[in-house]
Amino acid sequence: MAIVNCKLDQTVLVRQPSRQRGLGVIEVLVALVVISFGVLGMTGLQLTGMKQSASGLSRAKALLLSENMATRMRINRDAARAQSYNSFDSRLVDCSIKPDPYCQAHQAGSAQSCNTAELAVFDMYSVACGDFGSTGTNAGVAGMLPDGAAMLVSCDDAVCTTDSSYTISVSWPESLNASNDASQADRQVQLRMRP
Repeated sequence: MAIVNCKLDQTVLVRQPSRQRGLGVIEVLVALVVISFGVLGMTGLQLTGMKQSASGLSRAKALLLSENMATRMRINRDAARAQSYNSFDSRLVDCSIKPDPYCQAHQAGSAQSCNTAELAVFDMYSVACGDFGSTGTNAGVAGMLPDGAAMLVSCDDAVCTTDSSYTISVSWPESLNASNDASQADRQVQLRMRP
């Protein structure tokens, strides 16, 4: 019997060192730049969304305040027809001095009896300043909208009569840029009604 000597040819594969050193770092930097632009874009969208949300909230509050005044004028129809509400400007109301008589129950006391003219004065104070409490006023145009907001009530006819309609307008300043308060525009809600 013959022994066959087999010899396997063993070839060793040796890897050559890569000549593209630093390519991984460049790829990581490019990925970081792309991700940072994406994050900046999302931040911009978030700021725009917040601004639009605040704008919608101010518009809803202004509409609520104008409907409040219209309701008060309808309830006190005799004073509205006597033009007690005409030329009302909420900026001219001193919120630190509550009207006397105060026609509604509050923390410091009960409601007082009011005639139609006194009720009109009370209505204008309440819409401009809110309810009077132990710490002063707490709402109204002055407390619900940004500084500089105003409610105006005006008769639509040149010579106001008992059948004239009224326009109730609420305006407020609003920032045009979510990150900068320097550029502002006035926004307005108007409601026309006949008492």
